[in-house]
Amino acid sequence: MKRVTLFCLAFAFILSLPRPARAAESTAYTYAVSMNFESYIRIQDAYMPGGIYLTELGLNAPEDIALRGGFLYIADTGGGRIVIYELATGDYTSIGEGHLKSPTGVAVADDGRVFVADYGAGEIVVLSEAGEVLSRMGRPDDIFYGSSPYKPRKVALDGYGNILALSEGTHEGILQFMPDGGFSGFFGANQTKGLSFDEWFRKTFFTEEQLGSSYRNPPSIASMHIHENNVYTVTQNDRFNSIKRLNLAGVDILQNSGDVYGEDNYVDICVAPNGNIFAVTDTGSVEEFDAGGNHLLMFGGRAAASDRNGLTAVVSAIEVGEDYTLYVLDKERALLQTFTPTEFADTLHAAYEAYNAGDYDAGLRLYQEILRVAPMTHMAHYGYANVLFQLGDYEGAAEHYKLDGAYEDYSRCFFEMRGAWVRANAQGMIVAAAALFALVFALGMVRRRHDFLAPVKALWRAAKRRGLIRALTADVWYMLRHPIDCFYDIKHGTRGGTPASCVLYLAALAVSFLSRVYTSFVFGGGVGWWADPGMMLLTTVAPVALFWVGSYLVSSVNDGEATITQTFRALAYAFAPYVVFTPFVTVLSHGLTVRERFIFSFINFLILGYTAFLAFLSVKETFGYNIRRTVSNLLLTACFMVIAALALIILFILWQQLIGFMSEIFGEAAYRAFG
Repeated sequence: MKRVTLFCLAFAFILSLPRPARAAESTAYTYAVSMNFESYIRIQDAYMPGGIYLTELGLNAPEDIALRGGFLYIADTGGGRIVIYELATGDYTSIGEGHLKSPTGVAVADDGRVFVADYGAGEIVVLSEAGEVLSRMGRPDDIFYGSSPYKPRKVALDGYGNILALSEGTHEGILQFMPDGGFSGFFGANQTKGLSFDEWFRKTFFTEEQLGSSYRNPPSIASMHIHENNVYTVTQNDRFNSIKRLNLAGVDILQNSGDVYGEDNYVDICVAPNGNIFAVTDTGSVEEFDAGGNHLLMFGGRAAASDRNGLTAVVSAIEVGEDYTLYVLDKERALLQTFTPTEFADTLHAAYEAYNAGDYDAGLRLYQEILRVAPMTHMAHYGYANVLFQLGDYEGAAEHYKLDGAYEDYSRCFFEMRGAWVRANAQGMIVAAAALFALVFALGMVRRRHDFLAPVKALWRAAKRRGLIRALTADVWYMLRHPIDCFYDIKHGTRGGTPASCVLYLAALAVSFLSRVYTSFVFGGGVGWWADPGMMLLTTVAPVALFWVGSYLVSSVNDGEATITQTFRALAYAFAPYVVFTPFVTVLSHGLTVRERFIFSFINFLILGYTAFLAFLSVKETFGYNIRRTVSNLLLTACFMVIAALALIILFILWQQLIGFMSEIFGEAAYRAFG
């Protein structure tokens, strides 16, 4: 009987222990950015839903949490208090009751003081560990604060004891206070975006009263976190500037290294011990980035129909523990959802830490495992390539950088490979150059006594007498050197011809396609959307055809002298520099890196600029215009091209609707006739 009694008491004690509540169904699908940032793809689970906590505390719309030494500090906004929850035992206490109105932000100092952003009271309240009010920081009376509103929503502490706060409606940036509470200025303000057409229109035509006081204010910072004296912030409605890492000078380190691929509705941010960044959206989507801002993982989300473990309603805050356990605060359901890392996440973190520690051999093994599990992801290929680069395997790193679309990193590898090749072959190149010079010199000496190239020259002169070959060689060369005279000859039929013009148009189309496909990956080459024949016609053939027809039609009502055939021929020869020189630039691109982008861009600028100049001359010389009338013709031609393009789009839409309507009629008739 005693044993039964002891067993019952033990069982009752176990049941009375604090434990997380769990939902009946669990889901935490993990996604990662695919190679080339084309989409999100589902991968092996990186975090699994843990427990659901705080349901028994009676929280009312909590807005913020802070994790310190195994204790969670929860800003219970509706309850006007700070709840201190011990994770190990589930014990909790409350402080600030009667002293706080609507706390929306909380931070904890090393000495145990609790800093609270009290939005309802419009001040920052400093509490002791026991809950006594130590000080209150109201609106700064400093002249530099100006007329900005003061409604603290978030608060944080740096390693020097300074207090940082976010105030609703304050666009000058983060508020900085000294340890004694004195205001020291603003920090890390967001930049105002460029004017959209709507904003330009309002700025141009509206009065100051119509524009209002909020016009052109930069977006406010939604939340912040301090890690190793760097301030991490999130801003909404700006996807590629939503996450920032500000140094002591207020410079965004992440944006200096490139765009951060994120969301535009983040509400909070936290940083893991290894520097990885976690950001959460109001819909509960948790995203992990490495310290450099490279996207790693995404999981979580909103429970649409029923409560499911791993899904939330409306999220307000996130924290991360030393073991990478995540704590996500759901303010609508007043609870805390935890996520624990899986073996896959542990491998990912270990690989990143090994890389940062310089243990590249261990990093290589770990990234090989990640690449095996998630072979189509950006994080796997980029991380693996980084390790290979540090190990000196530039060719292997370049392959994975190229698969991932990281052209700048690919260029770094190519720079190293190019240097190694030059060093290995420098002696051979010098010998080959000397041999080539000697050969040319010897052949020159031989030609003085016997012109062995005379048969070749005679054959070439005979070939040039044929109209098409002459039009595609000598006439093209003449166009490059003497464009005005060449356009005059084309107009009067002594140079060029319709067959040669057709060949030039086809050559320009082929060069356009081949240059896009075979230009070096560093400069954007490769197979893309332009490989589709329809897109090629839409982006190359259609504009040229509209320009040809439009310029002729405009000239026909403005005393132009040329026929439509003459216009066709002249415009074809305007593409001569593009057809002749672009293939050489395409080949040259494979020997350049990002550092030599200026060379590639400048040569392309010269080619396209000279081609545009020849197109201008083709209109001027063929139609017999002066410069003013030529400019007028080109402007009217541009208007014609826009109107024609819009008309073709409308006709296409109407045609699609007509086809759909007819198919529905025939389908209905077939259904009624044959059942």
